[in-house]
Amino acid sequence: MIPLWLWIRVEEAGKGRLALPIPVFLAWLLLGALLLLLLPLVLLAALLSWPWGWGKPLLQMYGQIFVLIGSLSGLKLDIDSRDEGKITRIVLK
Repeated sequence: MIPLWLWIRVEEAGKGRLALPIPVFLAWLLLGALLLLLLPLVLLAALLSWPWGWGKPLLQMYGQIFVLIGSLSGLKLDIDSRDEGKITRIVLK
């Protein structure tokens, strides 16, 4: 499943925390439209390069884009600041 929200949480020692939700599904709509527009060009390039052995890897790379996007769900990044003891956590849900 693709991640729909990007949460950025900033926590400071001794203070509260700030959570900012960012709607990532809007970016997926743009990326999906772009991939759909590029599909005929990718298929043409794969068809033309098939005799030299580049067609099949090209189609596999195009398919791996969707696998990569689906694998992003649940990604967590914890970033510690050395200066002020801030902890920034980025979570894709």
